[in-house]
Amino acid sequence: MRLTPHLVMTALRRGGVLAAVAAAVALAGPFRYADLNLPFPDTVAHAILAYTLTVLALAAFPRSRSADVVRYALGVAIASEMAQALVGREMSLPDVIADAAGVAAAYAPVAIGRLRELTRTHPHLTFAELRRIDPRRARPARQVLVLERIVEA
Repeated sequence: MRLTPHLVMTALRRGGVLAAVAAAVALAGPFRYADLNLPFPDTVAHAILAYTLTVLALAAFPRSRSADVVRYALGVAIASEMAQALVGREMSLPDVIADAAGVAAAYAPVAIGRLRELTRTHPHLTFAELRRIDPRRARPARQVLVLERIVEA
């Protein structure tokens, strides 16, 4: 069997699913964090878990926008805290903040890479101008004509 990008993506997706299931069991299971005897506080564990799951998601879904993956990761972090409250465990704002920090740490290299690319390709355009010329936000031709007429007026 030859190693291909498709096989790597499949492995990453399977690993991500396993990690997500393990996280769900850990977060909603009947055990307490103190029972794990980890050398760092609960909030650090949340940040590590959010970082790991976000990196896996960013790698496993190369066709998805990174910002969308980050939004979903933050949504999952908030939902996990709410799920903990539903199963009788403590819902904690510091845990949500730690999750957000883990997601941000995973996204930072992606954002920096994108900023570097924009600096090389369009160094003098504003972010509004960049948004307007973004091909991923293409509008139907009729809408563009109407908008151009509005801008000219």
